[in-house]
Amino acid sequence: MEKKLMESSFVRAKEMGYDVIVIFGSPANYVSRGFVSCKKYNISLENGRYPAAMLVKELVPGVLDGRRWVYHDSPVMAVDEAAAKRFDDGLEKMEKCHQSSQEEFYIMSHSFVE
Repeated sequence: MEKKLMESSFVRAKEMGYDVIVIFGSPANYVSRGFVSCKKYNISLENGRYPAAMLVKELVPGVLDGRRWVYHDSPVMAVDEAAAKRFDDGLEKMEKCHQSSQEEFYIMSHSFVE
């Protein structure tokens, strides 16, 4: 199911006119779906660094033609923490727990490819 959902998302993104998908995630979850390190496509943050968790998938082969690219966050990433807390407070209460995958992603998202 997960593979089918992801593949249909790729098709939909291409239909919407997107050439490339850039995500932040665990490579273990995405490499098998065609994502590669951002460094392989020369896509960095504004500071020139290549986050280990920043993964790229070309939807149009060859569109990332070897030039240097800079990733900029989408405005949707600017989360209003107070609004998010108010929303969460309206949901059914759940026991908070910590998964080992959260620590794994913390480490990955604070690591860089040199």
